[in-house]
Amino acid sequence: IQQAKHTRGRRVFGGQRSYLPLRVNHGGVMPVIFASSLMMIPSMAFAGLLSATRDASPWVSGLVRFFSDNLRHGEFPYVLCEVALIYFFSYFWTTVQFNPEEMSKQLRDNGSFIPGLRPGPRTAEYLETVLERITYVGAAFLAIIAVLPMMVQTALKVPYTVAAFLGGTGLLIVVSVGLDLIQRIEANLLMRNYAGFLGGNERGKTTRIRGPRNS
Repeated sequence: IQQAKHTRGRRVFGGQRSYLPLRVNHGGVMPVIFASSLMMIPSMAFAGLLSATRDASPWVSGLVRFFSDNLRHGEFPYVLCEVALIYFFSYFWTTVQFNPEEMSKQLRDNGSFIPGLRPGPRTAEYLETVLERITYVGAAFLAIIAVLPMMVQTALKVPYTVAAFLGGTGLLIVVSVGLDLIQRIEANLLMRNYAGFLGGNERGKTTRIRGPRNS
């Protein structure tokens, strides 16, 4: 991000270069939680319908059994549907949290711009393109974390509770909560430093600014 230069008298202000922090994973672990929760609904529904349609016609019971077997946890159609839902919720969450047009407007109001792009719609389109590519990588990372326990469970024949405990979803939740806690602590410490600087010294005495003494 390039800041515009402002000349006041003989002084030149601005002109510095900075960067725009775009997160690879805007939604955190929320896309995985939403996808897993939604995939539990058809699995439980078809499991209940399987027992309810035993006395029905053969094609109805066969159709229900087909969906019940393929939408079982760990099966390939189940994994494929969960990965698709993770991608959907990743893009949805990014769209809700980040608005390229609003960001482009803020850059223009602050006198900043991206080199080679005019402020306005061109900058918004560029930010949207970059964000789509970043979100694709972040969604792939979340999909790998969500699918890994299922692969371990199927390959090593271990219980799902053990595979889920060793998976990365819980670790991602712990890391997200830890980073949020660190940011809150840093913000509180920064506010305490500002309060100490503006309000007084460490003993609670007010700091006074003294002017030059008359000779």
